[in-house]
Amino acid sequence: MPTTLTPKKTDAPPIDGGGFDDFGGGGDGGGGGGGGGWSNELTPPPEGYSLAIRLAIVSITVLFLALSSAYVFNRAMRQPIAAPPVLWVSTGFILASSLTVEMARRALRRRRENRFRLWISVTMLLGLCFLAAQLVLWKSLVASGFYINKNHHSGYAYIFTGLHGAHLIGGLIALGYVMLRERSRWTAVRRRVSVDATVLYWHFLDALWIYLLALIFYWR
Repeated sequence: MPTTLTPKKTDAPPIDGGGFDDFGGGGDGGGGGGGGGWSNELTPPPEGYSLAIRLAIVSITVLFLALSSAYVFNRAMRQPIAAPPVLWVSTGFILASSLTVEMARRALRRRRENRFRLWISVTMLLGLCFLAAQLVLWKSLVASGFYINKNHHSGYAYIFTGLHGAHLIGGLIALGYVMLRERSRWTAVRRRVSVDATVLYWHFLDALWIYLLALIFYWR
C-alpha cells in the first residue's frame, strides 16, 4: 500500500541560518552585540600587525646594511672621529627603555592596566631623553670640528644617527598609539598583538643602535 512521504520538522531548512556563517559573522547580528563580535576579532586578522612590523624591520635592516656597505667601501672607518662622552648617556637611555617597554608588555599580559600605562610612559620619556642626547651628541661633534662634510666618517655618523633617530620617532608614535587608544575601540587580542609588535620594533631599534655605535665610533 503506497504511503505518502511528509516532510519532518527536522528536515526543514533553518530559518535563521547556521553552520560556519554564524562563527564568522556573529558580531554583526543579534546576540553578538555591537563592537566585540567575531567579525571585529578576525577581520583583519591580528597577525597582520606583527607581519607589518616584521616587514618594516626587514626593510630598515636592508637600508642600514646598504649604508654599511657604502661605509666600508669608502673606507670611512680609517678617518678619525672622536666619541663624545654623551654617547654613553644616550646608550644608557635606550638600553633602559628596552627594559621598561618589556615590563610594559608583561604588565599588559597580566592585565595590570595602570602598570602598563606607567611603563609605556617611562619608555616614551626615555626615548625622548635619547633623542635629546643625540642632539647634544651632534653639537659635541660640531664643537670638535667634525662637520657633516668634513670627511666620509663624520658624514656617515650624521646619516646613521639621524636615520636611527627618525625611526625611533616612529616608535614613539606607535607607543603613544597603543597607550592612548580607548580600550573599548579594539579587542583584547588585537591590543595585545599590537603591543607585542610595537615592543618587537623597539627592541630592534635598541639592537640597531648598539650595532651603529660599534660601527661608527669603535670599529677601525
